[in-house]
Amino acid sequence: MVERKGKNKISPGQMRLPWAEWEAPSTEVVEVARQFILANFYNPEVAMQFFDDMSEIN
Repeated sequence: MVERKGKNKISPGQMRLPWAEWEAPSTEVVEVARQFILANFYNPEVAMQFFDDMSEIN
């Protein structure tokens, strides 16, 4: 096995993966997600715990 010298370089034309740079969700996205989850979740109280935990992080 031959060892390479140097780091792997990104070629100038290579596309980055869409999830490589993460943007924080906007409040509008969070509100739509909340409505969707509450409409489809068996126990809404448990679902709201997720959003309460998320608000502490932001």
